[in-house]
Amino acid sequence: MRRPPLASKATSKLALLLFLLVIVFNALIMPGLAGKERVEPIDIQFAYSPEKAYSLIESYGDETRAEYRRGLMTLDVLYPVVYTLFISIALMVLFPGNYKLAWAPYFAFAVDIFENAGIVTMLSYYPEELRAVAIATSIFTTIKWILALILVLILLYGVGRKFFTGKKELS
Repeated sequence: MRRPPLASKATSKLALLLFLLVIVFNALIMPGLAGKERVEPIDIQFAYSPEKAYSLIESYGDETRAEYRRGLMTLDVLYPVVYTLFISIALMVLFPGNYKLAWAPYFAFAVDIFENAGIVTMLSYYPEELRAVAIATSIFTTIKWILALILVLILLYGVGRKFFTGKKELS
């Protein structure tokens, strides 16, 4: 199996540094993704109907829609890179040699990028409503959150296994 990116650099220190970057993104950068105005972003929903997506888009206003679109094409591309590397490296530290598991965050990354592309498309074509795009984007959003939950549970299991039982890898 091919090793994931940065496998040769996978250390607890690098995982911690990337974790801190994830926190910075979540606390300081991502809340301003849609500009100065605080809005309910589409991509934090678990699932949504086309009507809900377009209701949110309509509520943003022209300036906020433009800011959100720019944010999705810049910061919300960088953020998935950071959290993907964090999770992958953390998994390599917690489950040494399990490269299949360390590749899992890259699937979440791809789904997140497809979700972003769908939202950017909806924002770009607004006020035209692209129902099929909204449905597909909602599916990507739901898959993203399910994968995020699974990955967090695996990370918590790995941390618990490493620190509470002393075992460093899966049997």
